Amino acid sequence: MRDTTKPWWGPLGSPYVLLVLTYVCWAGNTVFARGVAGEVPPMHLSFWRWTVALLVLVPFGWRAMWAQRAIYREYVWRLLFISITGITAFNSLIYHAVQFTTAIHASLLTATIPAAGVVLSYLVYRDTINMRTALGMVAAFVGVVVIIGHGDVGVLLGLAFNKGDLLALGAVIAWAAYSVALKGMPKTLDSIGFLLATMIIGLLFIAPLYLREVFAGQTMVVSLGNVVGIVYLSVFASVLGFVFFTKGLAMVGPNVANQFNYLSPVFSGALAILLLGEQLEWFHVAGLVLILFGVWCATSRRAAKAAPPEAA
Repeated sequence: MRDTTKPWWGPLGSPYVLLVLTYVCWAGNTVFARGVAGEVPPMHLSFWRWTVALLVLVPFGWRAMWAQRAIYREYVWRLLFISITGITAFNSLIYHAVQFTTAIHASLLTATIPAAGVVLSYLVYRDTINMRTALGMVAAFVGVVVIIGHGDVGVLLGLAFNKGDLLALGAVIAWAAYSVALKGMPKTLDSIGFLLATMIIGLLFIAPLYLREVFAGQTMVVSLGNVVGIVYLSVFASVLGFVFFTKGLAMVGPNVANQFNYLSPVFSGALAILLLGEQLEWFHVAGLVLILFGVWCATSRRAAKAAPPEAA
């Protein structure tokens, strides 16, 4: 969050580049969690993901975190809220959700994050959106539905929802609350130190839930694929993704930053095509066009101010 109004590392000075890279890093999160649902219990996955991420980040962020400890004390309750919603709750709820529901359901429900963020941003900061942004949100959401449903309305009509979908909905609310609360943190905070602080607090709440699984006899299957997946989630999804998102959101605010969530199925589909040999279908292209059009409408200069006002 430091120097968010100034260029940062060349093209990464653009909030839009940062936010695109965010969802590139996060693309495999839900898919991997669903794939290992029978081998890695949800809180095992959450605990080891954030533990490894913490170990990776400590050498880079502890000095900045310690130097700004006075700011953390001043914003202790907001920091606690951000850590619980963003680190503890969101992914833990998603990992529990995919134990009962499909990746399709989880992806469809998490596509409502931008709308939930807009509602919360209005309630907290009285931020509003115009018709251009609303049109972009609708177009992008339709694009997500086209990709998820493979262009077949019957696929969506045949979906049966269960308790896993309620957990995914809880994750949506947690993430929207996290992104809106981020806006109220001082922009002078070092983003690496800030992420480290939220990881430490978030892990303190994850640890008891992890130990509960351990004492209940749940164990993780230790395999090369599972270990590599957890390392991927730790380095890319947890460290790089969260740093990029925090910097991007600090520059454009939660309403614009959350619109990039619509890119998740695009990048997940691209990974499936590149790594799993899936075929590129017409609905991928149609959904991509709608999503890109929607994100462009929702994030253009006419739709939102380049820099959000300071929080009260």
